[in-house]
Amino acid sequence: MNFILNRNFELPEDDWYQLAPLGEFPHRAAGINQVIDAEACTRMVGAFENARRESENFPGLLIDFDHFSLDAEKHSEAAGWITDLQFRESEDTGGLFANIRWSDIGETAVKGGRYRFLSPVWAKADCEDLGDNRLRPVRLLNAAVTNDPNLKGILPLSNRASDGPFENASSYKDPNLTQEELMKAIVDALLKKLDLPPEADTEVIQSAIENITPPGEVEALLNRAETAESKIADLEKAQLEADADAFLEEHADVIDNREEVRTQFIENRQLTEAVFKNLKTPEPVKKPAADTRRPLHNRDSKIKATHNRDAQPESEAHAVKIRNRASEIMKTESVGYPDAFRRAEQELMQ
Repeated sequence: MNFILNRNFELPEDDWYQLAPLGEFPHRAAGINQVIDAEACTRMVGAFENARRESENFPGLLIDFDHFSLDAEKHSEAAGWITDLQFRESEDTGGLFANIRWSDIGETAVKGGRYRFLSPVWAKADCEDLGDNRLRPVRLLNAAVTNDPNLKGILPLSNRASDGPFENASSYKDPNLTQEELMKAIVDALLKKLDLPPEADTEVIQSAIENITPPGEVEALLNRAETAESKIADLEKAQLEADADAFLEEHADVIDNREEVRTQFIENRQLTEAVFKNLKTPEPVKKPAADTRRPLHNRDSKIKATHNRDAQPESEAHAVKIRNRASEIMKTESVGYPDAFRRAEQELMQ
C-alpha cells in the first residue's frame, strides 16, 4: 500500500514517495482495470518532464486534501507539490515515485498522522485504451492525501471510495470535449467559485482573483482574532474579580462567608448586587454610658462591688445573648448574618 508515513509516522529522508505500485487495479465504480506497468510509469515521467521544460515557472503538480480541487463546490488548499517524478524498477517496491515538497499545513497533517495515503489522479483522456476495459494512464494530473482509499495498493483515478462514474475522477469530464468547450467549463467553474455573474469580464475576474485572501493570511487573521478574544476575556475576568473584592469590602459588616459570596458575585453579579441592595444593615448595639460617679467606700457597698464586678448591665447582657444566638443560627442553618440577627432578636424579645 502506498503509505505516506511508516508505522512511526516518519517521513522518508529523501522526500520520495510511492504514488503507484506496479500491477493491475480494478476501479469497480468505473468498471475498468487500470494497468500500471513500466510503460505507464515511463510515459508519465516523460509527460511531467515535458511540462516542466515548456514552462519557465513550473510550480509542479498539486497535491490537495481528499481531491477537493476536483470539486468546484469545495475549498482546496495545497498539501504539497510534486517537484519530480521517477520510475523505479523493482518487482516488490517498484512503480511511480514522486518527490514532494510539503506546504506548512500539509507537512503538519502528514507528520501528525492525520493523512496516511497518497492518491494519484489521471484523466480518462490521458489513459490509453488497451481493450477489454483495461486502461493505461500515461500522464499524471495531480494527487491527493487521503484516508479513504478505494482499494489496497494504488488508489486509482479519483482514488476515493465512490459510487460516482469514472468520468468524475477528473475535471475532464468528457474526452470528446473541444478545447473551447473545455475552457468554457473551466471559466464557468471559476466564476462560480468567485461568486461572479456569467457576464463578468476579464478585468472583473482578474480583480476578484487578486483579491482572494491566501489561506495562510486567513489562518493568521483567525489566530489574531482568537488571541484578541482571549486577552479581552482575561481582562474582563480580572476586572470582575477586582469588583468582587470591592463588593466584599463594602458589605463586610453583613457578610460572614466571604468566599461563598465572592463566588456568587462572579457567577451572577446582577443578582448578588440586587440581593444585598435590599438588605437592611443592622444598627450597632449601643453600650450604656459608663458610671463616672465615685463609689462610696462603706463596707457594704464595697463588698457588693467586689462580688458583682464581673456583672454586666442588663441591656448589654441582652445584646450579647442576641449576638450569640445569631451566631448559632448562622452555623446550624447556614443563613446570613442579617437574617440570623433578626431571628435571634425576635426569639429573645418574646
